[in-house]
Amino acid sequence: MQDITWLDRSIQATRIAVEAQAESNQQAELSYKFATRLRARFEQRDNITDLNDAIVAYQRALELMPDGHNAQARLLNDLATSLLVRYRSLGQLIDLEGATVAYRREVEVMPDNHPVKPLALSNYGASLLEHFTRTGEPGDLESAISSYHRALELTPDWHPNKPSSLSSLGNALRTRYERTEQLDDLERAIAVQRRAIQLTPHDHPDQSDWLNNFGLSLLVHFEHTGELESLEQAVSAHRSATELTPPDHPDQRVRYSNLGLSLLRHFERTGEIEDLKQAILAHRHAVELAPDEHPDKPLHCNNLGISFMRLFERTGELDDIDQAISMLRSGVERIPNGHVEKPSMVHNLGTSLLLRYESAGDVVDHDEAIAAQQRAIQLAPEGQPNMTMLYNSLSCCLVHRYLRTRDLQDLRTAISTFHKTTEMSPEGDPFLSTCFTNLGAAHRLLFENTRTQADFDAAIQSFMTSATQSSGLPSERMKSAMRCTSMLSTYPAFSSTTQLVSAHSRVIAVLPEVVWLGHGVKRRFDESAKYGEVVSAAVATAIGAGALTQAVEWLEAGRSLIWSQVLSLRTPLDELRESHADLASALHAVQVQLQQSVHSSLLPDSMNSLTTANGIPEIATNPIADRHRSLVVEYEKLLKRIRSCPGFEDFLRPKELAALVPSSQLLDGYVVFLNVHASRCDALILSSTGDITLVPLDQLSLQRATELRRVWIKCIESEGVRSRASAKKGDFAGGLKPLKNCLKQMWSLIVEPVLHALNFKSRPVENERLPHIIWCPTGPLMQLPLHAAGLYNDTDDPRIYNLVVSSYTPSLSALKRSYDGLREPTPPRETLIVTQPATPYHAPLPGTMYEGVLLQEMLRASGYASKLLNDTEATVSSVGAVLNQYPWVHLACHGSQHPDDATRSAFELFDGPLTLANLMGTAADDAELAFLSACQTAVGDEKVPEESAHLAAGMLAVGFKGVVATMWSIQDADAPIVVEAFYRSLLASRSAGRKGVKGTGAAYALHEATRVLRDKVGEDSFMRWVPFVHFGV
Repeated sequence: MQDITWLDRSIQATRIAVEAQAESNQQAELSYKFATRLRARFEQRDNITDLNDAIVAYQRALELMPDGHNAQARLLNDLATSLLVRYRSLGQLIDLEGATVAYRREVEVMPDNHPVKPLALSNYGASLLEHFTRTGEPGDLESAISSYHRALELTPDWHPNKPSSLSSLGNALRTRYERTEQLDDLERAIAVQRRAIQLTPHDHPDQSDWLNNFGLSLLVHFEHTGELESLEQAVSAHRSATELTPPDHPDQRVRYSNLGLSLLRHFERTGEIEDLKQAILAHRHAVELAPDEHPDKPLHCNNLGISFMRLFERTGELDDIDQAISMLRSGVERIPNGHVEKPSMVHNLGTSLLLRYESAGDVVDHDEAIAAQQRAIQLAPEGQPNMTMLYNSLSCCLVHRYLRTRDLQDLRTAISTFHKTTEMSPEGDPFLSTCFTNLGAAHRLLFENTRTQADFDAAIQSFMTSATQSSGLPSERMKSAMRCTSMLSTYPAFSSTTQLVSAHSRVIAVLPEVVWLGHGVKRRFDESAKYGEVVSAAVATAIGAGALTQAVEWLEAGRSLIWSQVLSLRTPLDELRESHADLASALHAVQVQLQQSVHSSLLPDSMNSLTTANGIPEIATNPIADRHRSLVVEYEKLLKRIRSCPGFEDFLRPKELAALVPSSQLLDGYVVFLNVHASRCDALILSSTGDITLVPLDQLSLQRATELRRVWIKCIESEGVRSRASAKKGDFAGGLKPLKNCLKQMWSLIVEPVLHALNFKSRPVENERLPHIIWCPTGPLMQLPLHAAGLYNDTDDPRIYNLVVSSYTPSLSALKRSYDGLREPTPPRETLIVTQPATPYHAPLPGTMYEGVLLQEMLRASGYASKLLNDTEATVSSVGAVLNQYPWVHLACHGSQHPDDATRSAFELFDGPLTLANLMGTAADDAELAFLSACQTAVGDEKVPEESAHLAAGMLAVGFKGVVATMWSIQDADAPIVVEAFYRSLLASRSAGRKGVKGTGAAYALHEATRVLRDKVGEDSFMRWVPFVHFGV
């Protein structure tokens, strides 16, 4: 039993006085005092009986107090506040209505010049707004906005209540926007709530309220416009509001709920699974903190259920959808009839039941889902803002019933209802893309029954309309574009080439938004891996349509996306600076910051996790990822502004072919693109004049290319060539038959048709310079040594190395960038040489020491300086710090291709790995040539072949114009042979004036070096001379 305190004794004494003065004129004052003390004890002990007694006493005092009494307004305020507290505890509508009446009477009895009149008006507005939220009565909302406006008119800017009035007005305007969808209301809401935050010190106890309200308005703005900036700011505001609210504060429950909502929307927009996990944690906190009888408990259950539903859509785990249904059902059962949120909650339950039906096939779930969606529509009042979503979900249920029963009437009804949703949605609504996707899918099902052109065209039009909704989710638009290309390809009798090309153009256009710069680099590689086949299909379609220029442009736009993103941040801004210096300065400032994070994976292991509470892990933060995304949003805003300026409409957009082809004075030879798709395989030969020649590879197929890669990789793995080795593994010759067969297939299927088209059929006469081909393969061809293709049975059999010099490039833009950045090559001022003879935890490489000394002596003999970092001197920091300061760099060490994360592929230095991610953050404008005398530096990731995720491409991105690398491991004894022959040839060509050789000369020098090695070890030792390759110019 609690100790009797002064307050208890005071309440008891006041109770006696009230009873003793039943007929006295002091009864009103005594009842008021009694109520006030009961309310104080309620706030101290949270005993609802005290609150009930206080309300009765307030009401008794009000009855006894004459009109015009100087305490009447204060009494009305205290009564209203007490009724509102009880409503928020018990959820009885009569309490909210009583509070609203009391607040209104307070405003009426109080003169306009009363110092607390603005506060009274704000309180009245708040109760009206809460009543509207509960009942949906439009008059309440308009009265609330009017009341807030009057409060602001009576409040000077310096007044401490000004921020409160501003924030509250913003809430009301946001609520009206949700009903009327007049964007001006929402923009005014955001503006006044931003002003409220600006007027309040950061450490003020009310700042968390203003941030919370501001975040809600931003979240609604995102939901209705799709502007990512609003969503990023909403998450930030809600996170700050949660952090500023003490853990035991009663508003912490609401803070968690709203943070969870913003994180959930962030997941839906970006697909970052960590956002969804944190959203679930936030909603679990909200559910746990809400007492069972609290009126918001059903809403918290609903939000947690939606989050589990999204998790199920990602994982497919039945336990997740079971939890979703359990929480959503609990919310629906708890929410009172007439509550404005009930239709949406019933709709969410129906959606979850349909998802479980799709996975488990229980017809009971499907029937219940249809019933729930029908009930949601019946419960929704006229003018319900999310009616489009309700009708869309009912239509989805009907489509599934059609699939179950094959009753065409269900399908036709669904199509009719889908049409209704597209007509109801305002222009620019992000949900429109989903509506048109579903409409297209339904029309396709109808077409498959009717086989009419009209139904086919309706499906195609719906998919294309979905794909062109710029405010829609990129993933949704990509899905629609891909469904469109699939349908057009599957039914050629109903489609045209023009339609198919147009549909593929949408795929290419959406691709950069899916492989979004705001994601961590690993996520971008993962996303890119999903769409390699899609890009190949688009290119094959363009080739089939005779649009060869389009084909090359799409090859360029659809591959090496991550490298293009990295390099776009280093684009010179001279032209922009001449016309718009302010925009150029702003863009450069953001680019500089992004260069520090664009290579980061932004993975959760860098997140700051708080302590646990109530057995539930606290919400974690990832400030690095948050900062990176905010910078990308700002970067994209600046690009949008720049592109609105005359003459800069295509600034940093994918280039047309004319802008991609290196100058004919620079381009050395031919660029050969190889595209492999199930429909066709082709080579596209680009000449220095920009002309394109098509060479159909009629004997090659996707299946044969894939099998050729499989067999070749198996050959490599059987030789055990996974790292640079100091000891001999035989002669690396192994079984020659499969190797020779692979090289024969590469010759006959790929290389020979290209050489015949170029009329390179016979060996040049002695001392005649070999022509140069720069290969740009795709898909399964990326890991094949085309530079070694040939027939190796007889001496006179054709080999590619006798006919041409081969190089590789990740993309045409990478090649052009290298040519454009290459001034007339001159002897290097100084060369950086890095050697690692005894890297800890790796096999010793004593040959690297000899290799480094040999190279130093060769350079010294030619009059060139060099700097050697050997063994313990070659650390990650020491090499990384100077890598961009030398025009020539030679690295002799272990190299590795990471099997799971390409960005962790690395040069193994003395104290750790110098990774591909590290290289992404490095830039060297004056770099010319890099020799990577390490293993697997040009292997790439089999899962993401189009991205050239290897160290050689990384060095090109750093700024080196030419790179020598290896496709697999090399013998420690072979490297010095190649190095000596390579540099001897290169230095000789430089000193002899180069004799017309364009670029760095590295391709021809490597061609000579591999000849020297081949002559020494024997042509059949393929594993020893074939791995050396040249990239760039």
